[in-house]
Amino acid sequence: MKALKERIRKEGKYLGNGILKVDSFINHQVDPALMLAAGGALAAHFGAMGVTKVLTAEISGIAPALTTALALGVPVVFGRKSKPITMPENIYVESAPSHT
Repeated sequence: MKALKERIRKEGKYLGNGILKVDSFINHQVDPALMLAAGGALAAHFGAMGVTKVLTAEISGIAPALTTALALGVPVVFGRKSKPITMPENIYVESAPSHT
């Protein structure tokens, strides 16, 4: 998506070790128009694959996941860092490294 690439080039900061700081438009502050466009682009790319859910992390991925799911007409599921007390016992648990 051209708009996202340009925004990353203009405002993103590479911090080393594979970390790209994009807190001015994706995570700490979110650009809703950019997220709608990104969600539409992701939905167009994956829409023909029979997507039934969009899975994301509970942090920076929520905004683009939500707009993608909205465009696809499917629910969003986000992975949690820890199990909340309201979660049932029978759940899938996996770990993933966090670079931030």
